Amino acid sequence: MTVTGPIWRDQLAVAERAVLGRSDDGLAGARPDVLVVGGGIVGVTTAFACAEAGLGEVLLIETGRLGAGATGGATGLLIPEPHQWSDPEPFVDLERASLERWRDLQQALPGGVGLVELDWLGLAPHDSGFAAHQPRDVEWLNPGQVAQLVPGLTRPMEGALIRRQARVNPLRAVARLAARLPAVATGVAATAVDISGDRVVSVATSSGHISPGVVVFATGQPPVLDGLPLHIPSDRVKGHLLVTQQTDVTLPGIVAPVATQIENGQLLAGGTFDVGDESPAVQPAVIDAITAGLAAVLPRLGGVGVAYQWCCFRPRHPDRRPVIDKVPGLVNAWLTSGHFRTGILNAPATAAVLSRWIAQGVPPTDARSWSATRFGAR
Repeated sequence: MTVTGPIWRDQLAVAERAVLGRSDDGLAGARPDVLVVGGGIVGVTTAFACAEAGLGEVLLIETGRLGAGATGGATGLLIPEPHQWSDPEPFVDLERASLERWRDLQQALPGGVGLVELDWLGLAPHDSGFAAHQPRDVEWLNPGQVAQLVPGLTRPMEGALIRRQARVNPLRAVARLAARLPAVATGVAATAVDISGDRVVSVATSSGHISPGVVVFATGQPPVLDGLPLHIPSDRVKGHLLVTQQTDVTLPGIVAPVATQIENGQLLAGGTFDVGDESPAVQPAVIDAITAGLAAVLPRLGGVGVAYQWCCFRPRHPDRRPVIDKVPGLVNAWLTSGHFRTGILNAPATAAVLSRWIAQGVPPTDARSWSATRFGAR
């Protein structure tokens, strides 16, 4: 039987599932020092960082359950180094710093955040399939070495091996962090803001008005609220993923573009780009194409069953970089949006940037790369 939905919730303990629906009392008329709007991984890590930094009373609100959007449908892969071939240097630096922060959280929180260390192996006919230069920390493997790590490939391939990458169950990470937040209210939608001069003085929600000292919008795509004059171009891209039934194929961590080994002998595969498909439904043809791709590279996976199949929408800006900035024209409002495929990876570093900016007035390094106004008159 195939479950239509991500595997991540089924891996959680009962207590962890309960945290995803956490909703504390006393919201109406609240006056938190920091209000975080958005309960995905970026919002939760930001609220956690602000609380850890001693920024006063921190309240997080979320329209649905925590992790219900793109976070809950993500792969949970924490792989900054492969982005050397596709992303500009400031972005890769942010990703590297964020993976180290994930490791810090794993050590600091009782029980950790569910971080799993693993290696990344990219398959290609030759190294020029990745880049003309050799980035740091990459081991180029010949076909014989690749075959030892991944027996049964349909044809000989060279590969690039990067050690010490990682992954998380994104919902477990959200639950572990949210359990330590001072105040959370799920099922609460922000609907409007009241601005006086250059300050947000009130946020209207479905459960009453909140008067925060500062507010951080971490809503995936830029927030669309009455009274908030914000116009940042963004869209979203649908992607399909699946987890196989238990198989006797064992991969050495992440094998791109094949699959990632997860628990119980299962494989996580997919991450498609279904541009133009706005339907929330899983498309069987796309799932079939993913399984066919598995078998085309590893014939032993021919006929493998699908245990879980799902799709999610990933928010992005035109240049595929996130916004991490103050809301233009306001002194007590910040936003972060458009993290696309790296929201899970970049969440802790983004949270650190925002909490430091709020506490010390220090913007991020290379602030123009993350500016809300970088798109000009688009």
